[in-house]
Amino acid sequence: MQITEKLAIPGEHPLFLQGAIGKLEAVLTAPEQNHSAFVAFLGHPHSLQGGTMSNKVVTTLARAFKELGIPSLRFNFRGVGQSEGAYDSGIGESEDMLILAREWQKEQPEKKLIFAGFSFGSYVAYRAAAQSDSQFLITIAPPVHHYDYRELNPAPYPWLMIQGDEDEVVPAALVFDFASQSTPEIPVIRFANTGHFFHGKLIELKTKLMEFIRSQVVL
Repeated sequence: MQITEKLAIPGEHPLFLQGAIGKLEAVLTAPEQNHSAFVAFLGHPHSLQGGTMSNKVVTTLARAFKELGIPSLRFNFRGVGQSEGAYDSGIGESEDMLILAREWQKEQPEKKLIFAGFSFGSYVAYRAAAQSDSQFLITIAPPVHHYDYRELNPAPYPWLMIQGDEDEVVPAALVFDFASQSTPEIPVIRFANTGHFFHGKLIELKTKLMEFIRSQVVL
């Protein structure tokens, strides 16, 4: 993957990486101080509904991790932008995310994995986390009504859900029920008067996300 030299230069680094079936267009975000024990992999909204790695919620995630000193990698899913392949209902997309995580660990085996995603990307992140040695899972506006978030059994690492209570895409009540009925119960950061895309709430989203991560892990 040859990330080590890129991490030495803070900022955003566009690159192409090899996925399971083809090249993936990606962006590596390197923090000013790269001393964290973690690395984060980020998933974007639905590929067939205009979702890309440039989505504002996804880039807000990248900025949050950067301020925490955690490098992150986001990529366009199959068939999006210049990524090869075609939409695969979250299965192939999570396979690609796992491959990227494993390739990263070949260069930096000491890094602990964080998977995070928004909307459809949260399902991709969930599948990747459940099939790896992930240390943290963050699912923002997860479409629990459309995808099976109990299909796989993730380890009992911290799992955070973030949900707006006026989401016009994902039924907020179903997300709250899913979290409360999980064992252990999944913590949820609830955003009042907030729709699916967190319009006008991105700064608050970044702040609350950073606060929660700091409360859960030693950076």
